[in-house]
Amino acid sequence: MTATAQPRNDLPGPSGDKYLGNLHAFSTDPLGFLTACSRNYGDVVRLGANNVLLTSPGDVEKMLVDRNAKFSKASADTRRGSRRQGFPRSTMNSDGAEWQAKRHRMQPAFGRSLATRAAEIVDAQGERMLAPWQPGQARDLQDDVSVLTLRLVTSLMFGDEFSDADTAEVARLVAPIMDLSTSPVLLPEWVPTLRKLRIRRSMRRVDRTLHALAASPAAGDPQRAPVLHALVHGDPAPTPDELRDELATLIMAGFETTNDSVVWASVLLAQHPEAAERARAEAEAAFATTPAGLARMEALSYTNAVVREALRLYSPVWLTSRDATEDMEFGGYLIPAGTTVTVSQWVNHRDPRYWEDAEEFRPERWLGSGPKAVPRGSYFPFGLGPRVCVGAAVATTETVHIVADIWRRFRLELIRPERITPRPALALQPMGVEVVPRAW
Repeated sequence: MTATAQPRNDLPGPSGDKYLGNLHAFSTDPLGFLTACSRNYGDVVRLGANNVLLTSPGDVEKMLVDRNAKFSKASADTRRGSRRQGFPRSTMNSDGAEWQAKRHRMQPAFGRSLATRAAEIVDAQGERMLAPWQPGQARDLQDDVSVLTLRLVTSLMFGDEFSDADTAEVARLVAPIMDLSTSPVLLPEWVPTLRKLRIRRSMRRVDRTLHALAASPAAGDPQRAPVLHALVHGDPAPTPDELRDELATLIMAGFETTNDSVVWASVLLAQHPEAAERARAEAEAAFATTPAGLARMEALSYTNAVVREALRLYSPVWLTSRDATEDMEFGGYLIPAGTTVTVSQWVNHRDPRYWEDAEEFRPERWLGSGPKAVPRGSYFPFGLGPRVCVGAAVATTETVHIVADIWRRFRLELIRPERITPRPALALQPMGVEVVPRAW
């Protein structure tokens, strides 16, 4: 009888700097660094003394699905350290039974009815964004789409009568919310740095605005504001701090995912005229013959493929990390309890072992039954397993409709395509996207 092989603990990986390890390489070019680690060191890579990268699709699935219960969203130390500067009481940042209770409270609001409502209202918001566009007029696409996305988020979450003034106030909150959510704790809390003073002032403004939203009349109407109603009147009832954190993270996630996906899809269409023409023809037919709603979503099959391919190449969520709560084995290596285990959508979505022409924009791969023989852990823009994004269907519906509405009316010409770069922050943001709308 052969003895069971013991997992090894000599994980391969870059040695990095004597004092900083791989911190400088990661900070300078995180996307390039993670890609190089995957290509040079295999499926299990030591990134640092207490950090491991998994790139095998099977291991990604094991981590996020099969062994999800053996990982925590954030360690106790991490949560204590970020309590003042993030939103630790939200569902997104919770774990275990606490996470299950919060997810259960919010889940019903994100059903098919919310996606249907998103499909019904997105066209009016798209009309509002595109009304001032003129052929030949330079536009900052990121700015235009961000206003549209915020109107959609606030309308879906807080009620269809959310005023322009209130929307503008939420827009002013986005930057501090992103800042609060990504702020590293490099010094003790009592050290009064300018950054921390600015963050605390922002937090007071966030508190005031979100408290007013929670107290609005829409919170009592599940038809008008299903998400807000589910949070305010859910079981268990949230504390004021929990409600603040939930609303802040929902604004952040709802805004960032749809906004960045629309812009990246438009950049790719601008770079591929034949795909743009196909998307235009499909959208023109769908808007002429199909009423607004999910029926139109079904008619936009090629545009949906464009969005899925954009999510593959430029997934807003580009990195996912969990803390191992017990020793376990991946790929023949021992991963000790307490290790931060990371998977990267950017790496796996572009892995040439599983994707034909991995770096190429090919929407056709998603038509029909979709890509052949691509493992589940090779494509997870909204996550996998129990913690998959609760708003994935809504975000996809919004993105497909907005892209279709833009491209049926205008073809976009990139002004400085060489300046467009992915900026990996909390989300993978498209930077420098200036366009000129042209008539078809």
